[in-house]
Amino acid sequence: MDLQDLTKKNQDFINIATHQLMQNGKTDEDIKIILEDVLPDILEHQKKGIPARSFLGAPTAFADQFITESKEPLTKSRPKNTNPWLMWLDTSLLFLAIITIATGLMNFFSKQSPTYGLITLLILGLGGGAVMFASYYFIYRHSGKPKDERPSLFKSFGLLIVFMIFWMFLYVLTAFLPAAINPKIPDIALIVIAAVAFGLRYYLKKKYNTENAFSPQPSSN
Repeated sequence: MDLQDLTKKNQDFINIATHQLMQNGKTDEDIKIILEDVLPDILEHQKKGIPARSFLGAPTAFADQFITESKEPLTKSRPKNTNPWLMWLDTSLLFLAIITIATGLMNFFSKQSPTYGLITLLILGLGGGAVMFASYYFIYRHSGKPKDERPSLFKSFGLLIVFMIFWMFLYVLTAFLPAAINPKIPDIALIVIAAVAFGLRYYLKKKYNTENAFSPQPSSN
């Protein structure tokens, strides 16, 4: 985001905070990470007429919160990334990993266990991630807000049910796909897919500090 999109007050906030971060010994890369995380929040509040100083405090105090006595990675003090696409991908990879490793292990011990095609697995993983993210988006992320700012639970649960029905509908449809389009995955390949999904999820979460859709949100009254 271009700093020119900010108001004069918010530009001053960023300039002072940047100078203080430099004084505190932060590298250019550290400062870039901090600003990339906070600028979207500043712009979002700016649209509501709320300057950065009002919700982040004084710029020097904001910068000082990133001073750490230990050598812990900066990502541990960074705000959580709530990018919808990253959160959906995070939950989808988790669902995909769980389904594939569970199916692969069961098939090793029982020939009666279900086998899934490639498209079916993708629908289960990506759809499950979408449903979980929808739960976060419509319900969990509002748990920390005052009651009068929360959306209607009736409406939220109604939307979740629609998402789940659509997910199950797509899953059922995959049973009618020909094997050439929806090939069965060998057991050992399922274990490999699970390992790759877990590894990719770990890498992306570490790199982008993605918010966990399963985490309860802090409450405020």
